Amino acid sequence: MIHLALQDLRRDRLTFAFSVLGLGVLVFAFLLLVLLSLAVNRLGEAGGLPRNLILVERGVLQPELSRIDPGLARLAASILGDRLNRIDPVIFRILRIEGHPIQLRGVAVESWPTTFRLQLLEGDWPSGPSQVVLGRLTAEGGGWGIGSRIEVYGRSFRVAGIADGPGTKTQTLWMPSSAASELFGPDKGPQVLVIQLHPGADPLTARQDLEDGLRTAGVDYDVYFEDALLRQYGAALSDLRSLSIATGIIAVAAVTLGSHNLAWLAAEERQRALGILRAVGFGRRAVGLYLLLRAALITLAAYLLALAAAILFLRLGMGPNHLDIGGSRTTLSLSPATAGTGLALASAAGLFGTWWSIRRILAASPATLLDRGPGSSFA
Repeated sequence: MIHLALQDLRRDRLTFAFSVLGLGVLVFAFLLLVLLSLAVNRLGEAGGLPRNLILVERGVLQPELSRIDPGLARLAASILGDRLNRIDPVIFRILRIEGHPIQLRGVAVESWPTTFRLQLLEGDWPSGPSQVVLGRLTAEGGGWGIGSRIEVYGRSFRVAGIADGPGTKTQTLWMPSSAASELFGPDKGPQVLVIQLHPGADPLTARQDLEDGLRTAGVDYDVYFEDALLRQYGAALSDLRSLSIATGIIAVAAVTLGSHNLAWLAAEERQRALGILRAVGFGRRAVGLYLLLRAALITLAAYLLALAAAILFLRLGMGPNHLDIGGSRTTLSLSPATAGTGLALASAAGLFGTWWSIRRILAASPATLLDRGPGSSFA
């Protein structure tokens, strides 16, 4: 049956080529949609976040649009009392630096390893106002390393260190608060107030007391747990993740239907030939195996074509291989595991579509196939 399937495809090369091309387009779309879904999932991951409290201006979704009043930190400290461990105003911006969208946070350096849980991977913490630290993903995305120079609003900064941290902290340019305040000016001030509670404090009670105290004082600010704010800030990512998963499912269905149509056309064209095979002693199982092998060869060729196109698209500069959302960046990458999973899914979809299509042909008698068949390319 393998020899018969190969002979059939070799004799009808034009049909084989069109089948591979048509199915390959569907598999290519399927691969890119799977990669997009995986990239969005990575972008939305934010495990291990501390339970810091965040104050932002009410009704503001994106932190860079918020503004912290000068007396808010003192008011929050008076409400929390001895439950407060540290409070830090944060200057937050989303900038485009050398073509890369980047989150910038200006905050006191001593709070980086404590409140924000940054871990230094390379280099040192800044020792002067002209030095910054990059999150690991930011450094990788921009191709920066220790000693690199980065221009922000016309001012040059030296990369003193590279750090890692939970959530979007690894996708951030970290700048000392004094340097950020001097760079952006005092007009807008900080955008976010980050409150670190003492380990023994009840965070739920502290949050409720802070909300009540701010409301009593007539101050129009929202209080979030840090992870809750990031979930709200990443709500668009959840929608995009759901959409990418849905389109991936549609792509699998398209591969299934494409294989179904190809198998149906092949079976219709070869009804007489299939009838002859049945008449000379080949059973339903053997004929079904022949059609499945034929479909498997087409699916494999289509997948290899789509895989080569995806590699060219992502890795050789024919298309963008980075996904930037709200200053956060993730990479569209095609790993061997993803390629293997894609092959398994495409093969399963192709074989299921073929089996779905040939059931009627296999159920027919040899006489019926001989009477109705138009002939075969190898009869």
